Amino acid sequence: MEAGAMSPGTVPAGTTHMDDRSRWRALYVASILSGVLLVGISDANVALPAIARSLHVGPTSLQLISAGYVVAFGLTLVPFGRLGDQGRRHQLIRVGLLLYIASSLACGLAADLRTLIAGRVLLGVAAGILMPQTIGVIQQLFGGADRGRAFGAYGVMTAVATASGPGIGGLLMTVGGADQGWRWIFLMNVPVGVALFAAGARHLPRTQPVMTTITRSFDPIGAVLLGVTVLLVLFPLVLTTGLPGDSAARWSALVPAAVFAVLFLRWERRYLGRGLLPLLDGELLRTRSYRNALLVAASWLAAGPGVGLVMMLYLQLALGLSPFLAALVLLPSSAASAFGARWAARRVLRWGRVITLTGLFTSAAGSLVSVLAVNLLAQRPAIAVVTVAQILNGLGSGMVISPNHVLLLSDVPAEKGSLAASIGHLTQRIGNSLGIAATSAAFYAVVYGHAGELTNAGRSTYDSALVAGVVAAGLFFALAVWATVTDLVRTRLYRTPSEPIDRTTKAGART
Repeated sequence: MEAGAMSPGTVPAGTTHMDDRSRWRALYVASILSGVLLVGISDANVALPAIARSLHVGPTSLQLISAGYVVAFGLTLVPFGRLGDQGRRHQLIRVGLLLYIASSLACGLAADLRTLIAGRVLLGVAAGILMPQTIGVIQQLFGGADRGRAFGAYGVMTAVATASGPGIGGLLMTVGGADQGWRWIFLMNVPVGVALFAAGARHLPRTQPVMTTITRSFDPIGAVLLGVTVLLVLFPLVLTTGLPGDSAARWSALVPAAVFAVLFLRWERRYLGRGLLPLLDGELLRTRSYRNALLVAASWLAAGPGVGLVMMLYLQLALGLSPFLAALVLLPSSAASAFGARWAARRVLRWGRVITLTGLFTSAAGSLVSVLAVNLLAQRPAIAVVTVAQILNGLGSGMVISPNHVLLLSDVPAEKGSLAASIGHLTQRIGNSLGIAATSAAFYAVVYGHAGELTNAGRSTYDSALVAGVVAAGLFFALAVWATVTDLVRTRLYRTPSEPIDRTTKAGART
């Protein structure tokens, strides 16, 4: 179907018919919900030192607080994405939001470590239920050129949320106080969740088309095998800190992970041979635009947030800034990210991966300027230059994330929207976990190797640690560039010189 073949407001087959105003209101609710979930991934990390002081816990326990959320999120994405495509999307959003509210309240009121970890795990489950449904709603309501504009608006929210999470966390920490401010990060989710529940009940569609009976099949054995595989892959990543206490034995989990991955793929082929739709849709992974966008997203979300993490550590440890002030230094990237995402969304259907490639190098320029500034300048001018460089960082990030959302789902049928989104988010979470593990390990390894402790090393040591972390992130950046250039070259081979780069118009989008 050609993107240009529809008049504005026309809804293609397989989507839900609503008037334009209702569709866009539903889009805004789904985008805000997705943004809130993305903020929740990063804002709690700012609170970890305060949680350690308040609950008197050590580094390993703090890692479990983060790991519980990430692992639960990754385990639930694909199964609930499949359930969402089977006509249960509205019910899943309601259940997910109720669980989100309850688990946030449990985290905010937690009196001990066990309660907090349990609450974080349930928060991860809630996020895994909700995230695929947000994109599924957009796939359900928009088609053709309208879908590109809708995902552009969604990409703006995603880019802003990804960039602003640490800043929001730092602000709530400051308002709530050094020791108890971490509770505010979780308790603020309660009124937000209630408001989203009310908005969802009013504006999100209650019904959805299910185009074939085959999509109603569910693959429980495949869900278990995939869940075990994801758990074993994420386990060593989320437990990697770079601290001297890290055990090399954790990497042994990758051996059974490979075994379960093979079992999962064999089972999926057998399930498909019985005339049923497997959990991991091979047709999706054979779609070139979808497959390449997965690789770009995973590698970028390993590189970008990885640089942000080591820069946040550097600002606090080397330059002595508080978490809130460090977040303020990085805050300009949020506004720039919104602008970059909006600008890119309006042009992605014509320019495609050219915009993504430009965004990658723009963000890399911001990171390079920041590293040079802190290594060559005194404290105050270095902070000023880093603050300005965040504009480049955010602008480039928005130009990567927003168009990649459009290209990721440009050839995905509406009835597979939630599943496609869940696979996408799972890939992103694995990439993000790998990037955070690699960059933080590189940073901490240099600090402990030179000084033997984290907080009292000299500035030259922190300078070297920052460079090490950025170099580690640079490996993922190179992978993102390779995937983008490869996709750009192959896309241009499928079009005539006068044809815009619109994946929805090409029969050759599948290999």
